[in-house]
Amino acid sequence: MPLNGYTICALNSSENSVLILANSPFYENSVPDKFILSEDWYKSLAEMIDLVGDDNFCEALSSLCEAITGYNSTVMIALTENQKPTLLYSNLTPADELRTISAYFDGAYLLDPFYDLYKAGASDGVYRLNEIAPDDFLETEYYKRYFKKTRIIDETGILVRLNADITLGVSFSLREGSPPRELKIQDLRKTFPIFSSAAQQHWSREIQLTPLLEVGHSNGQFGNTLDAAFRNFGKEYLTDRECEIVKLILKGYASKSIAALLEISVDTVKVHRKHVHGKLSVSSQAKLFSLFIEAISMVPSGVERDPLYYYYLSQQPQ
Repeated sequence: MPLNGYTICALNSSENSVLILANSPFYENSVPDKFILSEDWYKSLAEMIDLVGDDNFCEALSSLCEAITGYNSTVMIALTENQKPTLLYSNLTPADELRTISAYFDGAYLLDPFYDLYKAGASDGVYRLNEIAPDDFLETEYYKRYFKKTRIIDETGILVRLNADITLGVSFSLREGSPPRELKIQDLRKTFPIFSSAAQQHWSREIQLTPLLEVGHSNGQFGNTLDAAFRNFGKEYLTDRECEIVKLILKGYASKSIAALLEISVDTVKVHRKHVHGKLSVSSQAKLFSLFIEAISMVPSGVERDPLYYYYLSQQPQ
């Protein structure tokens, strides 16, 4: 299956197989370390540590991690419960930033596998997209309408809890058109404790933490509204089970995986999907996604109600 021009293959033959890039230059490799433990490694590491608490820390962290892994772009965000994510750093080109950033913070993040991982309470660590993405990710409207436009062909993220309220999320990615290269994800996993500790030290400084808290507070109402909109989508028109299934469909889970997650049969999932389509008057996943996006955009700030209520209200004759 093609992903922005690259071939995709299954990592294994099991039902919950994940996807990886089949072009050999992009496989995760296990060759001996070349950069790590080199003179440049120690120099770059020392420079990053010297910049803890400085405004240039994010750039130094990004450069060092990209040198280790082979990725060529970095985006850092702050994740706070029930708030819209906050952008901390990006080295994207203006064109890629336009394709990636605006739509993400406008609500696409709700269906991002990495955001879902954070919401599920995942431990601090390194996670590759092909390890966490739902089995039907490439068929989701999130992928077709948003992710594909970012030109990302490989992505790895890290999560670092900075304090009781804020988690750092960092996305390292390779974009379409990049020269072939080896990606050393295991090297990032081995050195993760260093970066985790440095990030925690950096954002423990009041000069760095205070602006983050202020921005997070201003994002809170909007983010809370969007999270609530996703959580409440369909609840006034569908059964609890149907709502569960709709959320999993929107995230990219196929019927077999939904059945396994909910411990029901595939036939039962199909019956629920049929009922959902009938109740919401949609005939495909694409139309369900369109309905979801349009409905959540209509929810008034701070309101805890099914977005579909406001959507159907807007459809009534004036």
